[in-house]
Amino acid sequence: MIIRAIKETDWPAILRIQNEVYPDIVPESEAVLRSKTKLGPTTCLTICDRQNNVAGYCLAHPWTQDPASLHSIYEMPSAPQLLYIHDMAIAPSYAGKRLGNRTLQYLQSWAKKHGYTTLSLVSLGQAVSYWQQHGFLHTGLQVDTDQYGEGASYMLKQI
Repeated sequence: MIIRAIKETDWPAILRIQNEVYPDIVPESEAVLRSKTKLGPTTCLTICDRQNNVAGYCLAHPWTQDPASLHSIYEMPSAPQLLYIHDMAIAPSYAGKRLGNRTLQYLQSWAKKHGYTTLSLVSLGQAVSYWQQHGFLHTGLQVDTDQYGEGASYMLKQI
């Protein structure tokens, strides 16, 4: 597995994977997804197999304690407090290969190196148990279920 910064040529595969993985929510536009790379140029990642085929992607960036909304283009906060995982998606054909685990380890290392002690994310309802297995805890903050669906949860992990 190769984890690297997103390249221009990765965007068609990223958009395809987004559509495959999230059939029940309105997909974010390419412009919104690309905007995350401005906030986190070294934490917006393409996950590739050994043949350099795009197997998944991760959009993460420094952020504040509050959950970000979908479909929004943000400016970098003046005082980021944590590393926010906006989206991590692995193509269904690569499921079970622990690519998400390895990507999470990469993000944790990056966050520690850059002085962050917390990771955050909004989990879709069907993925809450996955994130709990990786040490993320519910915060109790409300998320927009119109955007994220029923059962979505804002979660934090101390690292």
